Amino acid sequence: MQLRNPRDLVRIESHDVYLGSPTRLDIYSAGGQMFLARGATVYRADTVEKLQTEGFKLGQSHGAAKHPQEPVFLRIGDIADKLFKFERALVTGQDVGVFSLKFRALAQELIRCCDQDADAALAQSYLNYHHPYSVLHHILVAVVVSVLTKVFGWSGTDRMSLVAAALTHDLGALPMRDSLGQSAPLDATQKSLVHQHPTTGTQLLTQFGVTDALWLQAVQEHHECVDGSGYPNGIVVGLQSASTLMTVADGFAAMMRPRPYRERILGEAIIRDLRKYVLTRYAPAPIEAIATHIGVYHAGSIVRLANDEMAVVTRHRPDRPLAPDVLVLADARDRPYDKPHPADSTAPEFAITAALAPEVCLRFQTKVNQSWCVPHTSSEFPYQQ
Repeated sequence: MQLRNPRDLVRIESHDVYLGSPTRLDIYSAGGQMFLARGATVYRADTVEKLQTEGFKLGQSHGAAKHPQEPVFLRIGDIADKLFKFERALVTGQDVGVFSLKFRALAQELIRCCDQDADAALAQSYLNYHHPYSVLHHILVAVVVSVLTKVFGWSGTDRMSLVAAALTHDLGALPMRDSLGQSAPLDATQKSLVHQHPTTGTQLLTQFGVTDALWLQAVQEHHECVDGSGYPNGIVVGLQSASTLMTVADGFAAMMRPRPYRERILGEAIIRDLRKYVLTRYAPAPIEAIATHIGVYHAGSIVRLANDEMAVVTRHRPDRPLAPDVLVLADARDRPYDKPHPADSTAPEFAITAALAPEVCLRFQTKVNQSWCVPHTSSEFPYQQ
């Protein structure tokens, strides 16, 4: 059956479909017949290759339909796709269009996602292996900023400005993306460029037509510290300022992802590391807000339970920060269950004993992703109701 007029379709791009990951758009044949519905998962490499070479999607001129009721996990993936395309355009010198409007729209959608389901928003970027570090780091910082600004009661306008700043805070470092990804120490020239990237980013934003003072200030000062030991200008930022909130969010998000020169930091160790620098690098209030509202075992964390089973944290519980909602993925020998099942982490046998690197569950990542890709009313995941 012809579901779409072929004239409305364009070829999909390679990043539109991945092995073992839910698709974020409907994929059609050249004749308009649906190959794969949005949210479906491809399990075979040859099928992925076939879809990438023969698949079509709705063209932008016909506006791929908005899906406000779709799971936040998928919608954050859409934002990552858009940010990836923008960064690619910027690095290659292509036209980036009406920059301010585009990023305000992205910030608004990310805020909506976080207000609806911050756990799913955080988990998607934490467990995403398909986009570069620069994209995922920007989104992780933006998710944390969205949560913190809501906790601290920021106005809607200021929230949007600061989330837009989070989505663009490292633009000045994009030209150095390759060198920053190397394992060798940076040389003196590279270190100088790193220290200047907030200023470079602010200048780029101004060139792109951004005039929002809060947005520009947050980008310029996102590496400044409360004791004046930061960069690029070594100024003292206020304990309740936008800048220090950005600095804490940036530090937290940076530790969540691995880099060539260090492993990612897991579980309680992130909060301990942040607290070491209270009143020197960081202000205390944002750190404690992260501990309370995002958690030491944040959503997406892969954890070991007391009975040696492996689980994924699906929901942070502020009333019991060390006992979040979990979905058991694999047995004590790390053999995946056919059907993951919830467990009560307040019970001694299901208590969390350690956080694991999320790469340990790559071979059954689809089962992990399904924790957030089903409606909350699904009887298959009753703990999400």
